[in-house]
Amino acid sequence: MFAKRNVITSKPALYNFFQDCSLVKMVNLLNEAVVVVNGVGTIEITNSLTSSLLGFEKNALLGMSLFDITCDETAGSHAFISQMFQQEINETRARSPFELTLCGAGSNTIVNVEMSISLLPKEFYSDQPLFICVFRDLTLQHAEIAALETRANTDFLTGLANRHKFSEYFETQWNECDQEKSPISLIFIDVDHFKKFNDEFGHVAGDRFLKRIGETIALTVPEASSLAVRYGGEEFAIVLPKCSPQTAQLLAIRIKRHISQLSTRHFSLVQEAQITVSIGVASQENGRYEDKDALLRAADALLYQAKSQGRDQICFLS
Repeated sequence: MFAKRNVITSKPALYNFFQDCSLVKMVNLLNEAVVVVNGVGTIEITNSLTSSLLGFEKNALLGMSLFDITCDETAGSHAFISQMFQQEINETRARSPFELTLCGAGSNTIVNVEMSISLLPKEFYSDQPLFICVFRDLTLQHAEIAALETRANTDFLTGLANRHKFSEYFETQWNECDQEKSPISLIFIDVDHFKKFNDEFGHVAGDRFLKRIGETIALTVPEASSLAVRYGGEEFAIVLPKCSPQTAQLLAIRIKRHISQLSTRHFSLVQEAQITVSIGVASQENGRYEDKDALLRAADALLYQAKSQGRDQICFLS
């Protein structure tokens, strides 16, 4: 129904007529970003809130096609909006809003909105139908949802991912690596004698202790696709997609060395205490494990092997 117009040379034909009509006054009074478009998708009326939302001058929007401000590389949204307009004319659609991405005045300006479309009564037009489109800015809502998702997936003490995120991410990466026949490795890390440390120096020092170890692990993990996790208590884990056993073992050695170089003076302790960790490393390569749970159990078993053999060491399968 609508053709995308890239060059705007004049105001829409009905522009002068609309300047004095009650519809313009109504649109300007609405507390939402609004455009009124005609039967070929040309913007006939808009308000200052739409101008602020998209960064265009108000007069610049007049005469543009609705699709000039719709971000849609595949034209899927364009086709959907065209369908909604036709259904409005035929009165075959329940009027429910839908999400859409609009293109602002800047080359990289995009705005996520919820858009609702309604056909105006016939007394507002003569030959071509007019549609009123209302945009509700979803930027703040999306930011709040993203913040909640981050909070739900983050350990509040260390800032690392939490166990819930570990489970979700590990499953996704296992499936991807399995399809690509790529290796995937797990590293489990347990702080040695943490209960004794906590009892001797207190929970505040213990929390600082775990936070500093989490920071050290996060700084040591090299790849953006890797995920460092506080698995629970004083136990940490690292998911290493597309990582060979040899690389995972070298990373475990580096993490152990970096943690051993930490000084408990950083935790405001008068007494110096040695920091050590036990580590288990397991890797899926050449179909060694039948599923992700088997790999998880293997990493866990190797961690407890390291602990049972005297702690302060790394265990892995050769």
